Amino acid sequence: MSLADEPRPDVPGSDLRGPTVRSDVRPRSFAPAARGPITLVWVVRMLLFASFSVAFLQYQLHSAIGQYLHLGLLFLAALAVLTGRNRKDRVQGLVGGGALLLAAVLFSEAISYISGDQYSTLYGLVFTAVVLASRLVVQEIGIPNVMRAFSQAGILTVGAVLLTGGRSLQSSTTRFSGGIEVHPNLVAFVLGGFLPVIIWRALEYKVRWRRWAAGSLAALDVVFIYYSGSRGTLGAVLIAAFVFAARRALSGPWIKQIRLRHWHLLVALLAVPLLVIFLAQHGRFGNIVDAVSMQLALNSSQRGLKSGLSGRTGFWHLAFVLLGQHGRWFFGFGYRAGDRLVGTIDNGYVQLLFESGLIAGALIFSSMVRVFALLWRASRLNENTPWTRYYTMLNSLMIIYFFNNISTRYLFSFGSSFSLLVILLMTASRRQLVGVPSSAPRPRSPVPVRVQGGMAWSTSPQQ
Repeated sequence: MSLADEPRPDVPGSDLRGPTVRSDVRPRSFAPAARGPITLVWVVRMLLFASFSVAFLQYQLHSAIGQYLHLGLLFLAALAVLTGRNRKDRVQGLVGGGALLLAAVLFSEAISYISGDQYSTLYGLVFTAVVLASRLVVQEIGIPNVMRAFSQAGILTVGAVLLTGGRSLQSSTTRFSGGIEVHPNLVAFVLGGFLPVIIWRALEYKVRWRRWAAGSLAALDVVFIYYSGSRGTLGAVLIAAFVFAARRALSGPWIKQIRLRHWHLLVALLAVPLLVIFLAQHGRFGNIVDAVSMQLALNSSQRGLKSGLSGRTGFWHLAFVLLGQHGRWFFGFGYRAGDRLVGTIDNGYVQLLFESGLIAGALIFSSMVRVFALLWRASRLNENTPWTRYYTMLNSLMIIYFFNNISTRYLFSFGSSFSLLVILLMTASRRQLVGVPSSAPRPRSPVPVRVQGGMAWSTSPQQ
């Protein structure tokens, strides 16, 4: 579903005769531009869709070209933006909405160069190019079109996982990895990022079979995450669901009309233990607990609850010790220095501190928090509108991202589609994230709606 903004007559068109997307103006509807010649916006969005899709398949390709193909597609999309008529404005707007982020990335690159590690320096150069390319793409097509490309890639990826790894679900001896040679935690991390956007697409489809198909893919996505055994992703998804369910319940007008009495609390306190006792006596509670414990390896000596998060806390402690011994709390050791000096730091926040230090790390993390805060304030869960669902989906993505990176190392990287999406969000300005109301008057007559490609689009004339 396209959330492309309505073009304005005072904005010059693209080099392919298509209207330029005004990503700082909130449209009255989610209608795409009228059919016509292929536009630059469409080309960039298709390249971004391919980048998100290839980012997951890269782990099956053992060549260097396959591993960096998704970045090549992103850079190609940025190059297409630079060939447009508005390339001068795009170049001038590179620092707009991402000046602090770019400064933090360059600061960490300087630390990497001083460290003398060639891989760390090259990684930082590629990282800087990714941030600049993301900024160009966001300026040209806007965040709504970015999310459309990401949701399309999510539907394609979950379908591919079903085809390649469906049979492995029957095996109870190994963790589900999607039928590719990659760690199950990474598979779950990517699938966890795709889950909210697939649900969003299912809610917005107007054709019934498309709605059911997207809903079924979302359910399969949850099943894949569960059988991957990734406690971090599963917990992050549950936390995101709980946060928005609680916020929706508390923001509704009906909550003010509820009057809790003493006997309500007494019944609730008695009902919960009685239900647990009933399930335990009939063997159902024990079977459920045993099945979940076995699948998530909660009692395992290597991955259990008493294993220090599968040995992660030992690496975190070593990272803090090295930071203190070398006095690098404020500057860090440079990009990917943790792999060389500590090992696998499976915590995005500890890794960010170890590599970028407090100065650059605080700027990078504040960019992420800014995105979440803007989206949180923009969403009004007491309203049931397309924009409410859109902002709720984006907030869910950020919550899953923040909580999942407590036990993973993908907080600020570009190897996965989920991390790449967050970089695109971080490079967007406030107006590009939440938009501003359009100044054009609303049509007096009801807007006719036609169904196109399984989605309901407004057929109102453009501004």
